[in-house]
Amino acid sequence: MGTGRDYVRKGDPFTLSVSRGEGPPCVIHWVKSSTGREYFTRVPVHRCYRLDALMVAQSIREHAQRVEQHQGEAVDALNLAPLLAFDWHPEGRRLSVRQHHEPKQLLAEVRVSVQTTRTGRDEAPGMRYWLTCPRCSRRCGSLFASPWDGHGVKFSGRAVTGCRVCLGLTDESRQSHKCLHWASAVMGQRPYKVDPSGRYRRRGFMTHERAHRVFMASFGRAFKGLGLTMPGEG
Repeated sequence: MGTGRDYVRKGDPFTLSVSRGEGPPCVIHWVKSSTGREYFTRVPVHRCYRLDALMVAQSIREHAQRVEQHQGEAVDALNLAPLLAFDWHPEGRRLSVRQHHEPKQLLAEVRVSVQTTRTGRDEAPGMRYWLTCPRCSRRCGSLFASPWDGHGVKFSGRAVTGCRVCLGLTDESRQSHKCLHWASAVMGQRPYKVDPSGRYRRRGFMTHERAHRVFMASFGRAFKGLGLTMPGEG
């Protein structure tokens, strides 16, 4: 920036919205060590605690089996689910099944509501379980708990719980798209955290070509900054 011009850094739009109190319920606060600039980013999904409806369904089936062994008669899991309460401890990574009238035992636990729907035909009926978001009350397949609050402070205790939409979560690929960090994952230079296999599942040939261009352009800028030339440029 030339001298004599009044320039005041305003920041990126997301950081400004968080500063005004208009951001999502959970964000991450960063401070750049070289310049001291403070900014906020969304919380990635893979850095949150996660509870899937499949885990709750397995707990209901196991509880139904214990009731059948105790009573000696078959129990319908669809009728049993409304009578149970599910307390999720995100940091402890455990799910406790209790009776509906029993209170929570720990303050860090979150009481999770479950919905059930019938699927399939009448000859072979099935059942599907859904989790209810404590914020928007819509049914969803997964709930998330973020260790960061709306000011970017990481705390221990009761985490911020909700669905992905309510918490404003994002993916790693969205935050690092078309940058060197993303290109190295596409080209297999580093493991991809979200996928269990550690591989970035690219969409097609053009994604790999775009990552290759980003990779070469980043190294080209680094070479020019050192006063060097890229191989093949002469």
